[in-house]
Amino acid sequence: MAFDDSGNRARVESLQRRGVDVWGPERVYVSADVDLDAIEATAVIRQATLSGKDLSIAAGAVIGTSGHAEVSDCQIGPNAELGAGLYQGATLLNGVKVRGFAEIRPETLLEEEVDLAHSVALKNTTFTACCVAGSLINFCDLFLTGGTSRKDHTEIGSGAIHYNFDPRGDKWGSLLGSIRGVLLRSDPVFIGGTCGLVGPLEVGLGAVTAANCTIRKDVPANTLVSTDDRAISIPNFDRTAYGSLRRQFRVTAKLVATLRALEAWYKLVRLPHAPLRERHLYEFAMKRVGVQAQERVDRLAKIVAKLEAGAPSSSNWIRSEHRQLVRSWPDLRNTLQQPVKAQPPPTRFLQAYGEARASGEGYVASLKIADTYAAEAEAWLEGMVDAVMRTVDARLAEPTAPRSV
Repeated sequence: MAFDDSGNRARVESLQRRGVDVWGPERVYVSADVDLDAIEATAVIRQATLSGKDLSIAAGAVIGTSGHAEVSDCQIGPNAELGAGLYQGATLLNGVKVRGFAEIRPETLLEEEVDLAHSVALKNTTFTACCVAGSLINFCDLFLTGGTSRKDHTEIGSGAIHYNFDPRGDKWGSLLGSIRGVLLRSDPVFIGGTCGLVGPLEVGLGAVTAANCTIRKDVPANTLVSTDDRAISIPNFDRTAYGSLRRQFRVTAKLVATLRALEAWYKLVRLPHAPLRERHLYEFAMKRVGVQAQERVDRLAKIVAKLEAGAPSSSNWIRSEHRQLVRSWPDLRNTLQQPVKAQPPPTRFLQAYGEARASGEGYVASLKIADTYAAEAEAWLEGMVDAVMRTVDARLAEPTAPRSV
C-alpha cells in the first residue's frame, strides 16, 4: 500500500501544529491508536514509531536521539531522552536518559535521572532515582536503589548480567539495596563490570562487587566481595532436583515486601503532591511496581506446585523442608500478594516534601529539602518491610534439624 494510506502524515502534521517538534513523516510513524493529546508541546520526535493507547510523552522529552526508537504503551516523563531501541510498556520519569540500542520491556520503571548507556536490556525491573548502568547489560527481574545524587550514585558496570533463569525453568528476582535507598541519603551499590549476579540475591546498600566475578551468595551492606569460581563436575546431575529453598524464598519475599513498600510510597507520598501533569506518570509507576511484585509471587507459586507434585530432592531433610514450604504457602502467598497496610507517612517529612513540590521543585530536589525529617520517612518505609518479613520468617521457620548419628 502507499506510505500514507493509514493517515500518518495527517497525524504528524497535527502534532506539529500543537508545538511538537516532529522531524517528519519520512522518519516518524504515529499509530492510529495513539492519543495525540498525550504528546505534549516541546517534545521532540526525531526518528520513531509510536503506538499504543497508553503512550504519553511529556514536554521536553526527546525520542530517537541515536537512531530509530520503537515506543509502545510507554509513559515518558519531562526531559527524558530515548536513543535507538525498543521500549514496550515501561514508565520512564523526569530526566531519564537511555543512550541507545536499548530493549526496555514491559513493567520496567526508571525513576528520575536514571542514566543507561548502550545496549541495556531490562524487564520487570525498577531503578530508583539517579541509578546508572553502563553498556551491554541484561538486568531483568530486579530492584535497584542507593546513592545520594547523580554524582554519588549506584552504578552497574558494563557487561554485568543478572542471571534470573535456572536449569529447572524457574525465574528469580534480586534486591540490590533496600527501600531506604529511595530517600537518596544512603551508600550506593557498586556492581563491577562483567560481574554476574546469580538470582535470587540480596545485596546490601554500600556493597561492592569486584569486576569480572560471579556472585552466588547474598552480600551484606558495606561489604567488598570478589570471587574466583572454579568449574566443578557432578556426575549424574539431575537438573530437576531441588536443594534447600528457604533462602531463595526469603530473598524473594523481601523483594516483594520492598516493592509493596514502594507502592505505598507512591500512593501516600508521591501522588498526593504530584503536579497535575505528572500524576498519570506516578499512577503508571505504581502499577508497574505492583505487577513486578505479583510476578514474583506467581513464580514462587509455580515452584510450590512442582514441590507439591513431588519434584526430586537430595535428602529426607530437604524433602521435609519442601513439605513445610507447601504447607505454609497459602498463608505466605496471602501475605505477599496484598498491598501493605501502611500507617500515614511521618507528618513533618510529608509537610516539608509537599511544600517543596507545591513551590515547583522537582522530586529529587524536594527530597533534599525534606532531608531534615528523612530519617523518619526511612523508618516508616523500613517498618513496612519489617512487618511483612516478621510474618514471612514465622512461615519459613526451620523445622528441628535432624540429629547427627
